[in-house]
Order: sequence, then C-alpha cells, then structure tokens
Amino acid sequence: MAKIFKFTPGSDTNAKANVQEFITRCREGLDVFGPEVNWDSNFWTGVVGFTKAGVNPRKVSAADLLNSDIIPFAKAYVTYRKAHNPSARDPARSIVPIRCIEPALLKIKKVADISLVDPVVLDHAAAVARECYPFSGNMASSELNRFVKFLLEHKLVSRAFHWKCSIPGPKGGGRTDREGKKASQDKMPPEHVLNYMAEMFSNNPQNLADKYVVSLFALLMSAPARISEVHDLPLDCLHSEKDRYGSPKLGLRFYSGKGFGPAVKWIPTVFKDVTAKAVERLKELTDEGRRVAKWYEDHPDQFYRHAACPAVDDNTPLTVTQVCDALGVKYRGLPCFARAFLKNLANPIASFLHENSITLDEVTLAILNRYARSRLPKDFPWKNKQLQLKWSDSLFCMRANELHHQRGVSPIIIWGPGSSSISSALSITSGTREMQTVWDRNGYKNPDGSRVSLTTHQVRHFLNTTAQRGDLGQFDIARWSGRANVSQNNTYNHMTDDEHLEKINNFPALTALAGPLGKIAAHAPVTLADLGAIGDVMAHVTEFGFCVHDYSMLPCQKHRDCLNCGEQVCVKGDDEKLARLTLQRDAIALQLAQAEQALGEGYYGADRWTVHQQKTLDRANQLISLLQADDLEAGALVRLRNDQEFSPLKRELSATSSQPKLSEGVALETKSLAQER
Repeated sequence: MAKIFKFTPGSDTNAKANVQEFITRCREGLDVFGPEVNWDSNFWTGVVGFTKAGVNPRKVSAADLLNSDIIPFAKAYVTYRKAHNPSARDPARSIVPIRCIEPALLKIKKVADISLVDPVVLDHAAAVARECYPFSGNMASSELNRFVKFLLEHKLVSRAFHWKCSIPGPKGGGRTDREGKKASQDKMPPEHVLNYMAEMFSNNPQNLADKYVVSLFALLMSAPARISEVHDLPLDCLHSEKDRYGSPKLGLRFYSGKGFGPAVKWIPTVFKDVTAKAVERLKELTDEGRRVAKWYEDHPDQFYRHAACPAVDDNTPLTVTQVCDALGVKYRGLPCFARAFLKNLANPIASFLHENSITLDEVTLAILNRYARSRLPKDFPWKNKQLQLKWSDSLFCMRANELHHQRGVSPIIIWGPGSSSISSALSITSGTREMQTVWDRNGYKNPDGSRVSLTTHQVRHFLNTTAQRGDLGQFDIARWSGRANVSQNNTYNHMTDDEHLEKINNFPALTALAGPLGKIAAHAPVTLADLGAIGDVMAHVTEFGFCVHDYSMLPCQKHRDCLNCGEQVCVKGDDEKLARLTLQRDAIALQLAQAEQALGEGYYGADRWTVHQQKTLDRANQLISLLQADDLEAGALVRLRNDQEFSPLKRELSATSSQPKLSEGVALETKSLAQER
C-alpha cells in the first residue's frame, strides 16, 4: 500500500508557497496509480486526461489541454484525493472543479494561479459548471464545494472567504407535468424493442458479437444489475436452492456496487430457463479464453500451443509466416504481407521487438511468450482482486478481437469486454453513429423507420418498475437491485398516475386506514376530525363508539347514559362494539319489563323509570338497525339526534328567547281576534 501524508501548510500568509509545496510533496511522496502512470504525461491512462471542460476525450489536441500553469496542481490534487480515498470508483471526478475554475481564473485574473481563487472567480466557475455539466450539475456543485473547502483548510488561497455552490441536478421523475412524464417514460425500454431482443435470443444468432450481446441482455433482464457487475460474474454464477415451500429457485451470484456487497439475486420463475440458457451460451463462447488464461497461470515459461501454432521447439527461430501463425495474424498467404505487418511499429508486436532490439530473424516462441506475457491484463491472474475472481474463473474471459467483425481473433491474448462493448452494440451515440448495432445487423427498426437504440440502464429501470407494479416490498426491491439505500427506489419507479390510482382502487383497505374503522383495526388513536367533528384532539372511547364532546368547554352531562346522548358516534363495521350494544339492548329490554311490572303493582317512581327505559330501548334498536343495514357501507359514521335532550345551553337559550311561550302565544292571539270583532 502506498504511503500517504496529511498536508500541513508551511505558511499562514503565503498561499503561493503553500501551493508549490503541495505540488512537490504529492509528486515526490505519492505513488497511488502505479508505475503505469507517468507524472509528466498529460494523459493518465485509465485515470484521467488533463483537458478542459467539455472536450471530447477521443479527439484531443494541444489546445484542448488545461492551462500549463494549473496542470501541476491538478495532478497533485487528483493524486492526493485518490491517496486519501482509495476506494473512489471514479478519480476523474476530482478534476471537475479545476476544469470549471481554470477558464474563470483566465477570464477574471488573466492567469491560471490557483492561489488567486476568490468568490468572484468561483461564481464564474459555477456558471461554467452549469453549462458544461447540464445533466450532472449536482455532482459538479458537490465537487466545487469540496474543492473550495480543501483550498481554505490548507491555506492555498490568498484570503479566507465564505462561498457555497448550489446547482440542482436535472428535474427528476417526481414531476407530474407533460415534460416530466415524458422524461420518466423515456427511461423505460420500448416494448417493441424488448420483443426484438426476445426474438433474437430465440433465434440463437451464430455471430459471436451478437451472441454475446443477446446473452448478456438476457442476464440483465434476469435481475437488476449494472453492466460492470454482470462482467464480473464468475463461471459458477448460477445458484440454486429450494424455498420454504420446497419449490426450486434459481439466482445469480452478484457483487453489487453502491455499498450493498455480495448477494444472490433471485430470478423470476418465468425467466429461469432463459437465464440458464444465456449462461450456457456464454460459457461456450468464452471457453477458449479461460483455457488460455489457465495456461498462463500454470505454464509461466511456455508459449500457448494453440491449433495453428507452429510445431517447433521454443527456441527455434521462426519465419515471418510462422510468427504470424503463432500470433493468429492473417497474412493472406503472402510472406511479404506478414513481413510488412511485423515491421509496422503501429502494431504491438513490432513495437515490442523494436523496444527489445530483436530482429525478425531472431524471433522464437520463447520470445513470443515474453510478448504475450507483456500483454496480460493488469493484476493477472486476477480479473477482480477485490472479489478474488481470476480470469480463468470468469464467465467473461475472452480473447482479443473475439467480438470484432473484421480483425482475426488473437489465440494468445486474453481480454475482457467492458461497458463500451455492450453500449456500442445496443445504442447510437455521437461517437458510434456510423457503427452498426445489433439491431442494424439483424434488420430491426422502430415502427417509424428510425434506427433502434437502447441503453442497459433502461433495463434496470424496467425491472424496478415491474417490481413496483407487482407490489414487491421496497426493501426487497432495493435488495434485488443491489441497492443499499431504499430511498433510491423512487428514482427507478416509472408507474403512471393511472397505475397508482388503480392500485389504490384494488386495495380498499388502503383507503379504509384513513378512516376511523381502519384506525380501530390498527388500534390507532381516532380524532374528532375522523368522526365528523371539529378538532384534531383524540376522541373519547365509549362502550359503543366514540364521544365527540368538548370537555374543555363543559363536563359530561350524560355520564354513563351514552345511548341517550347526541354526542356519541358509532362506526359501522366495528363488530366488537356492535356485539356490546346488542347485549346492552337485551339488558335494557329486561329492565323495561321489570319496570312495567313494578308500574302495574303501583310502585312509586316506576312510571318515570318506564318512560326512560322505553326511550333508551328505542334508541338502541335504531342504532343496531343502522349498524346492521346492508345499504350502509363499512366505516360509515352513525350519530342519533336527541331533540328532547336537556343541556344548560338549551335552558339558557330558552330563558333569554324573545319568542313567547305557548300559553302566552294563545292568549295574545285570542285577544287580537276579540279586538277585530
């Protein structure tokens, strides 16, 4: 592991000196990218190119490089960031703020001196970020803020200041306007394109490149995965076991990014046979590549003897045609063509011979073995050292040019496909517009006649949305997708508004939970608002329902006589309280019969008790009748009025009313009639 250091500025006032010291220490003290990266080069292979913002990395000229004054600091910053965060997947992100600040410095300060950065320069840099990173503005904003914090903490700027960048990312799928809905649907693969791919898989294309694309696409459809995760599948990637019901299930052994780690992603039952067939085809396609990789592991000093290899001793000089046969180079049967190929320094073998001062007459299989070893992938025999995955155990161990449509396959150079291998075969980009895709080669077009284009990430969106439509739990969706954060599920959910409404309509229990009946079932507090009353306080629970009386205004005037109270609310569907009410009704009927018997026997007060029990029994029967009515839906609120109910408020209103009493009204009317006569 490379040694690292924490930079401490040597001066509190001289920012220029601190910048120079930082560059020197990083150049001399850090070696995090290995010997393959040359500090003096402006293109660090596999890491980053020190180019301006917005430059196409495939077409770079000297004018596209960052200003020479800022490049040393950019190299130091990228190296320092990588040293302190070795697990960072994309070290090139750390150069984003420098690419934004460089044109700002040249415009405002006329010189690309990092120590002159101030809020004015940063405001201009933020504008550059908005223009150059329209689809990842939040990433650029985050990197700018991190960079400014780094400059201030290490005293690499002339004066301290406070500045923060806030660039929103692209408007997400949460938008409900026409634009937002279209953007959401564009992330899903068109149905006709999926049908095209299904047809190609069924036809089992014999073209190696098409077989690779179609089989890999089948794996992407088996479970949500990133293309890098699929390319890191081991040879024994299929995992089978029985579920708790004894039914067999099949899964893929993935190592997921974004913090989830290793996991088996289970394959839908209807797709198991497709997945197994895709893995079988890929094994057949990559079998020879694994054989070569295993040879290099087991025979470090011997050249791989493939079918076309010359049958000579390792140290016997080869003719130019034998060299080409050993390398798998097609020379059209012309020795002159073979010699021209081996002398062309643009070819790796010619460059190798030239660098090692080896003439064509001196080439042997032993020398070609040295050349083949020099072309082995980095970290060989490991394809992914973190996963402990060797090339000889990888499902995607191929030979160079295995998928190329024109060049011959190299029998001795092992190679693994990357994201561009599948993306260029599926989608049309500015850099691959003239290249044929798998759709073009097999004669597929969109219904409007345009060329078909698809990204692998659209498949991931499709599977996540399908899982949402199938009501898979959010945690299960995140686990199936290899996602550590459940909240990210929403980004991949493209269900339409109508689909959401249909789900709600198909599950009335979801709506019931919003009312009192749902809360009763869930033992949740019921508020006055739930019962049609005013207020958000909790309702008082009674034997037969709920009380909506406001106890802050007046104590209860009907204590233990809830059936005769106009402030009791019953809920249709609460079977427990209905049963309790039925028992109470039977008890009241028994008490009424006893009161009527006492009235017949002349007991004092029995008449008043009989009237009260009859009124209570009538209200109980009314409530039970309503709560058992078929035409009343579950969750309905039932509240009986009681116009004869006594209350201090009614008494006070009656006492202060200007309307005459009944007897007074009759007298006044009689007097008026007499006067008219």
